[in-house]
Amino acid sequence: MFTELLAKSGADKSEAETIREHTAKLLDRHSKFQVIYPHALSKEDWALLAEAAEYHDIGKANTKFQNKLRKIENKQLDLLEGIEEIPHAYLSCAYMPLRELLKRYTKEQVHILMLAVYYHHERSEERLEDCKKVIEQDLINYVSALAAEGFNVNEIPRHDFGKFTDKEFLRKRENLYHFVRIKGFLNKLDYAASGHLDVEIAPGDVIGTVDKYFKSLGYRKNDLQEYLFQYPNDNHVVIASTGIGKTEGALYWLGQDKGIFTLPLKVSINAIYDRIHKDFGYEQVGLLHSDMRAEYAKRAGDQDLDLFAINHTKQLAQPLTITTIDQVIDFVGLYPGFELKLAIFSYSKFIIDEIQMYSPRLVAFILMGLKYITDMGGRFLIMTATLPPLFIEAMHKLKIPFKQPDNPFLKLNEHGNVMNRHVIQIIERDLTVEEVVAHSLNQKVLIIVNTVKKAQELYDAFIDADCEVNLLHSRFINNDRFEKEKSIKKLGKRDCDETGIWITTQLVEASVDIDFDILFTELSEATGLFQRMGRVYRGRDYKNTTPNVYVFTGYELPSGVSESDKRSVVDYTIYQKSREVLLQYNNQLLKEKTKMDIINQIYSREALGNNCSYLKEFDVTLAQLENVLPYEEKEKPTLRDIENQTIIPFAIYQEKEEEIQKIQKKLKEKLSLQLRITLLNQLQNYTISIPKWAYKMAEKEFKYDAIAIDKYTNYPIIAFRYTKEKGLIYEIEEGANFL
Repeated sequence: MFTELLAKSGADKSEAETIREHTAKLLDRHSKFQVIYPHALSKEDWALLAEAAEYHDIGKANTKFQNKLRKIENKQLDLLEGIEEIPHAYLSCAYMPLRELLKRYTKEQVHILMLAVYYHHERSEERLEDCKKVIEQDLINYVSALAAEGFNVNEIPRHDFGKFTDKEFLRKRENLYHFVRIKGFLNKLDYAASGHLDVEIAPGDVIGTVDKYFKSLGYRKNDLQEYLFQYPNDNHVVIASTGIGKTEGALYWLGQDKGIFTLPLKVSINAIYDRIHKDFGYEQVGLLHSDMRAEYAKRAGDQDLDLFAINHTKQLAQPLTITTIDQVIDFVGLYPGFELKLAIFSYSKFIIDEIQMYSPRLVAFILMGLKYITDMGGRFLIMTATLPPLFIEAMHKLKIPFKQPDNPFLKLNEHGNVMNRHVIQIIERDLTVEEVVAHSLNQKVLIIVNTVKKAQELYDAFIDADCEVNLLHSRFINNDRFEKEKSIKKLGKRDCDETGIWITTQLVEASVDIDFDILFTELSEATGLFQRMGRVYRGRDYKNTTPNVYVFTGYELPSGVSESDKRSVVDYTIYQKSREVLLQYNNQLLKEKTKMDIINQIYSREALGNNCSYLKEFDVTLAQLENVLPYEEKEKPTLRDIENQTIIPFAIYQEKEEEIQKIQKKLKEKLSLQLRITLLNQLQNYTISIPKWAYKMAEKEFKYDAIAIDKYTNYPIIAFRYTKEKGLIYEIEEGANFL
């Protein structure tokens, strides 16, 4: 039998690693983890986690596994050749000295320990008879070798540990949460050790960093920031004006704790990451979303890509991670493997910005996630300018603990008075060029419509009227969109004296930090409208009485709104209720507190009624999630509700064909990870993401070719019209309006 017991083969240029060496790496990370976040576990559970780390891989001491790691000439005779390999986690439990463990720990603790080891990898169902044969006939041969490596194991490996690995024990929530901590942290230690990564990066002085930033600008904490600074140990729901400094407030609340900060859109996530990393100078922050590697590559420029930061961010090891909600909240389905993320949340602070911008399905996932997180001891902060009372009602029903101040935090001017920023006029006509040019255009003019199609039509009308205008929406290739975002941000800076007109979609609702003078917008619904209004007079008092916000409800309906759920950007009932309530405030100064009162009038069960599709989807999803049991095999609610396809427009392919083919050819070579990411980033600059339904409809008639990168990645070339000025143009009416 083998005397050197390997845990890793040494493939991929890394050195082979023995079971003891690998275990030592876990225990080293365990010690460092405990130093950085000592309150993540109780003293007893830190000891239990160390036991789990000690024993998790000893089941690799079996002939089949050891043969698998060696060249053919070094393999040993396998006397159980007819039996398929048994997952090593199952065999680890056979070696564990159960009687000794029961002297040191309670029966419940040993149950948790054995379960954590047994299920630390998600495997197929046990084959009990085969398992018994391997334990009795093969494992016995490796006891002395394990003992020689310092492992305290049974002299005779046992197969009668089944009552300690029965998942029925986890039906009790208290036991489940205890298991989640030990198993989740064991996975965290294991992944870090296997990836040669730190299990956690120690946090920097985030409060000192923000203080220093404020001092450099001559700022002091406002009421919101002071409130969050004073109550760092509570869960909070905070309603506050746009532009009031919610990000800084969140960082004051975070302090020295681990933080996970979520926003609805990748472009806003990138902006917050840059602000914290560059403007504030806080380095211990990670950027996590589906395009993270491309974003890190952009920021690296000619410098070496920071693979250290990327890998630690992917493992949620950074003290602060800025991320999309789908990267972290999927644990709510309680699918196998959910334990790692929930365990991380148990000692973290979860910051959710602008929760009302998510779909009803995603909000249900978030609220159920908060239930699990707070049950486990984690904390959360919801920050928003507009909060539907439906969400608060659901949180009370789920018994989620939180504090909510009696009054919202409102942005004050230099005299300490609440800013008045918007005078609103409701116009029951379509938004047209004529409606816009009837007003002074010698200022910063922002036009926001509900659909790309409407934005493109309006752009054409402005050009026909000989007006200089710019267009921004989601249907531009990455290169062009980046340039347009840069241009609108430049014009939207407070100190920019230039004027101009920008037509956009709701892409800018919460993603682009701009301050324009006047807004013309179609009505979508009230929360979206108030987000759009936040791009106008963002941090200034409006002292005139003439409107600076014009809201168009359409002769019949604005673009993107339909009585049919499938064809409507927003829920039709919510649109109708928003229109009804907002008309009561026509031609009035809309105070910040009034905006919040309007939300309460619209987004209640009584106001929306039983036929509201948004309400139905929210209730159904939440009910499904409440009834989910861990490790159930039956189908569960899924997180993603919109699937996209990345394409290259034919016009772009024609223009850049030589460069695209050169990149494609280069990517087939053996490259360093940094060069591969750089090349993929260059290729993605010529792509657009469109809904899957739009791609499926276009596939037969408009597909020209595809750029294949590997067996997982290819970019179809679609013969839709494309121009740098208007973006991707097509006439497909099926499905929801394409934003």
